[in-house]
Amino acid sequence: MDFVIIKTIFIIMKQMLEHLLNQIQREDLQLLFGEGSKIKIDSVSYSTNNKNYVIHSTVFVKNVEESVEAFPDGLDFLINESWKYTGLDGKITIVNRIDIL
Repeated sequence: MDFVIIKTIFIIMKQMLEHLLNQIQREDLQLLFGEGSKIKIDSVSYSTNNKNYVIHSTVFVKNVEESVEAFPDGLDFLINESWKYTGLDGKITIVNRIDIL
C-alpha cells in the first residue's frame, strides 16, 4: 500500500478512538478519572516486529490523586473496549501517560 494511504488510515483510526473514548464512553471515563477528564490518542501505529498495533495515549485529569487508582488499568480497559469498534482483529499494545488539565 502507498505510505500516504496508510498514514491517512492511522489518522482516521486515531480520531475515531478519541471520539469513542471521549464521547461514547464519557460516563465510564468520568467515573474512572473524574469530571472533566479527557483522553488524547497521541498516535496509532503498527509494529511489524511484534505484529500488533501500538497506541500511545494520554489521559488528562483535574485531580491526579483521585485518578491514580484507575490508572493505567482503567485507561487500558476503555481503550480495549473502544478498539473493538474499529473492526480490526489485531492485538494491541497500549502505552499510557497521565497529565493534569
